[in-house]
Amino acid sequence: MTRERLRRVVRTATAACSNARPLPFRRPAPSHAWLATLCGLAATQTHAAGGHHSVDDAAILDPGQCQIETWGGQRLVHVGPACRVGPVELGLNLERERNADGRTVRAGPQIKWAFALTDTLSTGVLASASWQRSAEGDRASLRLTDSSVVIPVTWQFDDQWRAHLNLGRDFHRAQPSTSHSGAALEWAALPALSLVAERFREGGRNAWRAGLRWTATPSVNVDLSHARDLRHDGPRGWTLGLTWAFAR
Repeated sequence: MTRERLRRVVRTATAACSNARPLPFRRPAPSHAWLATLCGLAATQTHAAGGHHSVDDAAILDPGQCQIETWGGQRLVHVGPACRVGPVELGLNLERERNADGRTVRAGPQIKWAFALTDTLSTGVLASASWQRSAEGDRASLRLTDSSVVIPVTWQFDDQWRAHLNLGRDFHRAQPSTSHSGAALEWAALPALSLVAERFREGGRNAWRAGLRWTATPSVNVDLSHARDLRHDGPRGWTLGLTWAFAR
């Protein structure tokens, strides 16, 4: 997400709100292995100030715009194309995870809608679902594993500062649902450099993440972050991501 797009959060949301009525959705996904979560949560899941961050912002792509987000960590590789379609942003999350039992592939749709509450405050709805393909003996099976609904809120309280809040729920196959929440603070330290810090809860676990975003060009962002479980002996990991936005 470019800096200029960040400054247009409310304007974009207002346009979407005036041109269409709300639609029912679902969003970011969920409870994959906790280490995979730390290494790039958004995988069929929520993305924060964009990219691989866990706390999402209340903004969508501009009309006629698409993007491809990709990131990777120690065990997880994610690719997520998305486009603005009418008043909403439609996306697809694709993941491949490597673990001791082999490799797991996940895929699922995502939809997001945002609208303005005031000149500096916006909100919306995100929804997603995730199907998982994994090997079981000599056969491979495909099944729905998670779905998620999240309400993001973004407050731009200064030209250089934005705050994000997420409240939602993750729904798991054959398991109780869990809280999906978090808060993030974003600072545009330089015209091409932003710093992001977030604290989030997913899958019954708590973690924090801190990172930076470099705007290499008006259409290309590079993200680097470090995440860690709040437990002293919990998992931790680095994630590197790239986002390319373009007109279709």
